[in-house]
Amino acid sequence: RKQEAFTGEEDQGNDMLRNMLLDTNPYLLAVTAVVSMLHTVFDILAFKNDISFFKNKKSMEGISLRSMIVNVGFSLVILLYLADNETSYMVLMSNGMGLVIDVWK
Repeated sequence: RKQEAFTGEEDQGNDMLRNMLLDTNPYLLAVTAVVSMLHTVFDILAFKNDISFFKNKKSMEGISLRSMIVNVGFSLVILLYLADNETSYMVLMSNGMGLVIDVWK
C-alpha cells in the first residue's frame, strides 16, 4: 500500500487477481476451490495411511526394496521438474512431502 501511494501505481499481481475474480465464471471458481480442497484432504489421508502402514509393518516381506528405490527416484525427478517449471507452492509441498515419506519408508 505504501508503494502504491508513493508511485501511484497498483501492484500487477493485485490487478491479475482482480481480473481473474471479475472475468471468471463464479461457478467455475467455486468448483475449482472445492476440487482443490478435496485434493488436499485426500493427499493428507493418503500420507497418514502410508505412514501408519509402514510404521506398523514388522517385516518387509512382500515389499520390493527395488521398487521403493525406483519410486524415490521418480518422485525426486517429478519434484525437480515441478520446481523448474515454477509450480505453485501447494503442489510442490504435496510432492515434497510424498518424497520425504518415500525416503522414510
